[in-house]
Amino acid sequence: MKLLAPEALQQLPAVILPRLIQMFENTTPPLLTEIRHHANDANWHAMAQAAHKLKGSCMSLGAEAMAEICKVLQYKGEQADSSGINPLVDELDKIYPETLAELQQNYLP
Repeated sequence: MKLLAPEALQQLPAVILPRLIQMFENTTPPLLTEIRHHANDANWHAMAQAAHKLKGSCMSLGAEAMAEICKVLQYKGEQADSSGINPLVDELDKIYPETLAELQQNYLP
């Protein structure tokens, strides 16, 4: 599975990339927790909002795989469709550290 879209990262000024990666590292774990919490509580609207927020961060850094999962979670939340939510949240939790590691290894000085 391709975690990152290098072409998205190439559009960003190199000088701000380290700061964006650091922000992604700091803001993503609380959003993952929020998504899981709202999914467990069946608060679909709040889950959709958290997924939307994380999707934006992921898209700006070219984290394609995470953005796609967030897109599905957002849609399911907006539709109050609980089918398959837990495996998607699990996958998001699983690929976040891999995505962060790839960003740090390839795009930090």
